[in-house]
Amino acid sequence: MVQFFKENKPKAQAQPPLEVTIVELNAHGVGLARYQDKPLFVPGALKGERVRVRLLVQNNKYRTADLLKVLTPSPERQKPFCPYSADCGGCSLQHLPVAHQRALKARTVAQLFARHGIDELPEPHWLNDDEHQGYRRVARLAIRRRGKGVSLGFRRGQSHDLVEIEHCGVLRPALSELIAPLRQLLNRLKAVKQLGHIELYDAAEGVALLLRHTGSLSPRDLELLLTFAQTRHLALFLQDDSARRPLHVPFSLYYQIDNIRLAFTPGDFIQINAGLNERMVRLAQQWLAAEPGQPILDLFCGVGNFSLPLAAAGHPVAGVEGVMEMVEQARGNAEDNALPLAQFYRADLAADFTRESWARQGFERVLLDPGRAGAEQVMPYLQQLSPERLLYVSCNPATLARDSEALLAAGYRLSRLCLIDMFPHTVHCEAMALFELN
Repeated sequence: MVQFFKENKPKAQAQPPLEVTIVELNAHGVGLARYQDKPLFVPGALKGERVRVRLLVQNNKYRTADLLKVLTPSPERQKPFCPYSADCGGCSLQHLPVAHQRALKARTVAQLFARHGIDELPEPHWLNDDEHQGYRRVARLAIRRRGKGVSLGFRRGQSHDLVEIEHCGVLRPALSELIAPLRQLLNRLKAVKQLGHIELYDAAEGVALLLRHTGSLSPRDLELLLTFAQTRHLALFLQDDSARRPLHVPFSLYYQIDNIRLAFTPGDFIQINAGLNERMVRLAQQWLAAEPGQPILDLFCGVGNFSLPLAAAGHPVAGVEGVMEMVEQARGNAEDNALPLAQFYRADLAADFTRESWARQGFERVLLDPGRAGAEQVMPYLQQLSPERLLYVSCNPATLARDSEALLAAGYRLSRLCLIDMFPHTVHCEAMALFELN
């Protein structure tokens, strides 16, 4: 048998640490330096800092690095209040004061609009809160198998890895205090392989918990879950691949805006920051400036977050949503709050809805609150309605900027812009834009 000589390749040497100076923060709050004439991204670093890093990713376009040490700290740098902030993917800007976080978000929003040729924006109005911790009333906790048990926490930034936590400083205390006991409970269950994730909701009368799982749970596991919920006075729901079912619901699930109760079911979308949501709803009423009794169209209405307060102010409201379960929830909320002026309809808003009976009523005031994908498919039909005032509530300024270009081309002007710091310590920014027909 012929034997061929095979050269032993030298083992790749670990990259030694290197020192760089951060020249800018990008839109994701990541420090940007230059190395080998290419961009080098350093999470956790601030503009002007001299830092020691270790290279992680190198390709033809850019480099990424792990921050090892800040050699010359920025005067803006502050100590994070959370011990997990360097690893957890949730709050990536805790090392930056809130005022500077907002300046970064405002700059990012302006850049997004500029990409669509919109260089002149109204002076942005900031909607924010003095409470920068304990503001989240909704959370999703990841579950990961570990040996014979499980870990519970949040995803690591830019990774599927899990950061195990004992508490979370941006969650409402009632939710944060459940993390450790929940981990103990999950590690007592037999159905470790069937566990998906946990959703927590801090409702007006107590905490609700939704456990997503695959397959069936044993009677023993169900008993452990039920005992946990009863002992702690929790509402507990289970959801497998086919259905969601309540296991223990000792109170009604709802949140309030003034005297209006908005019932919801775990899995429904509700705004995470309760205080800013209430202020946002009130500002929307002011900016729409509807005359007494003037009808308002609310697209992507959810469970009635905007529709019901508008109806309570005396306006006939047509709320439209694509998910029938949420339409039914909104209808129930209107009935429970004795608000017959709010009527709700199910429609595919990506299709032509202008012939629907509710669309033919004629609306001079329209509010839309789409998801992150925005309302690009809605724009042609919305323009046919030609409302005098259109208020766009956005959870993604990138798609707001894109859709704004279509509205401006259709003869609208962007008269007011509000930036909403719904999630302090993150790069996420929400916005409201008021368009008026020229």
